[in-house]
Amino acid sequence: MSRSSEEEQGADAPGVFHGDLAEERVYDEARWRTWTEDGVKVAAFDAGVPVGVAAGRTPTERTGAVELFGMWVRPEARGGRIAERLALEVVAWAREAGRSQVELWVVCGNDSAERVCRRLGFERTGAYEVHPHDPDLRKYVMTRGTGER
Repeated sequence: MSRSSEEEQGADAPGVFHGDLAEERVYDEARWRTWTEDGVKVAAFDAGVPVGVAAGRTPTERTGAVELFGMWVRPEARGGRIAERLALEVVAWAREAGRSQVELWVVCGNDSAERVCRRLGFERTGAYEVHPHDPDLRKYVMTRGTGER
């Protein structure tokens, strides 16, 4: 990912990602390559330009379900169903891997992310925790089955 893409990804929506942009900027290539060794990475492109990414990994600490994480869509491409297609790719991978559930974390107040997730059949579980980089933020779990929709 280019420096401008990094800046765009972290700066366009501060507080909605689990990670910290300054911390992740110092990761070397090996760290990024091992990021999802236990899962899948998906990307969306428009005319050869990356416009979205998402990842899935298993098992999660809480349930053994696949965790959908690291989803990001370039700001000018949001609203065009790219996030939904990326999420559905992770759900399909989870189903192929024999997993029955996919879960993800949403930062409280990220209403657009919750709308996308609800359209795809994700529902809140009631589980919350404090955001790791901001004690004033909370995040919650949403989950759905891997069956066809």
